[in-house]
Amino acid sequence: MKRVIVVIALAAAPALADDVFLKGGGRLTGEIVERTDDAVTVDIGGGTFTVRTSSIVRIEEGSSPLQEYRARAAKIADRDADAWRELARWATGQSLGTMAGEAWSKVVAVLPDDAEANGALGRVQLDGRWVSEEESYRAQGYVEFEGEWMMPGEREAILQDRKAGEEAYRQAEGARIQAEQKTEDERKAREAEERDAFMSGGLPQYGDPVYSSWGYGLTYWPATPGRPSRPGGRPGGGPR
Repeated sequence: MKRVIVVIALAAAPALADDVFLKGGGRLTGEIVERTDDAVTVDIGGGTFTVRTSSIVRIEEGSSPLQEYRARAAKIADRDADAWRELARWATGQSLGTMAGEAWSKVVAVLPDDAEANGALGRVQLDGRWVSEEESYRAQGYVEFEGEWMMPGEREAILQDRKAGEEAYRQAEGARIQAEQKTEDERKAREAEERDAFMSGGLPQYGDPVYSSWGYGLTYWPATPGRPSRPGGRPGGGPR
């Protein structure tokens, strides 16, 4: 029961803006939106991140830029472009990119042609209109290829070069395989010739048997050219 009461108390407490230090050197900075005995969920501005309590080294409570941004934004009227501009500049200086974008969008909603706000949002002018960078490139005939903008002809040239390189590689690989196959065929042909020579008697002939004086069996010595083999008996033709 005591544990349940602690959890309820933590859930009912106002969300705090904390630095959550993690094992391994990581750190999360933002507002804790949920905290239990097992895990802590932190709103880091662009979303929430939940970590297990066992992965946390310590939590340092204190005011964070994100908490300050939200407190200031809550006091600004939607049509107060100057106040949103000031907050957007401050958020940019605090490295709160998502929040800065939110504030700049508020400025553009009031002043659609504001150069500073549109530029901060990554927009460019095209025919007197502020459009996204993507819209601008596409309107000029560019295409996006592997993270870069280029003309269709450039993309086609890259693809053709790659295709030619792949074809050259395939041809070289095919030639290598053919060369290896030729070498293997030649080896097999030599082995076949040697086998045929053996079977047809192409190897040296053997002469009279010689009786070993230290063991059983016969030992055959190659016949001496010009000297006939003597069947049976000991070398020299003597009686056994």
